[in-house]
Amino acid sequence: MSDRGAPDLERVALLLADVLGADGLLVGGLAVGAHGYVRATDDVDFVVKVPLAEAHKRLRARGIDATLRRGDRSESDFDTVQGTIDGVRFDILPQLVPIEWRHAIEVRLARRRLRVVDLDGLVRLKLHAQGPRDLMDVAALVLAHPEVRERAREAARAYGALDRLDGWLADPRLARGVRRPAPLGGAKRRRRR
Repeated sequence: MSDRGAPDLERVALLLADVLGADGLLVGGLAVGAHGYVRATDDVDFVVKVPLAEAHKRLRARGIDATLRRGDRSESDFDTVQGTIDGVRFDILPQLVPIEWRHAIEVRLARRRLRVVDLDGLVRLKLHAQGPRDLMDVAALVLAHPEVRERAREAARAYGALDRLDGWLADPRLARGVRRPAPLGGAKRRRRR
């Protein structure tokens, strides 16, 4: 976790969820934790189904300083909304992969509900990103949820990342470290219909 600690990350996640409403889902490292693989992270990430300009407008209307950053198309980069709340960085991402919004799970934090991208959507987002941490996250999630193994491998094949994912899946250090801890905030999972 960040030097500021999990409560700050959770507070920022809840604030962003309030601002984005039903148009946003938690993704990134906190979502990985919500799906049972808790690891260190120091930022909060959301994906939105509205245009980023709309998300940026909502943040500004609530007094949250944020920047709509244009990605470099020649580098296959994408636009994001970025900012910091009380020293905690956040990113708002466009919907880069298909997401089943109705399959989002809910976790309880501070007596409130936070909507989190479903496991398959999180795996697709991480495979799309293809960074080393992203592929390790996918492998850890597969090890914690063996029922998604073949779907994850199929998606990795489609993204050209199957060999790298299989390398992480075979890594004994990762396998030893993966358990099924309680979801983020000790929350109870609830799938929205």
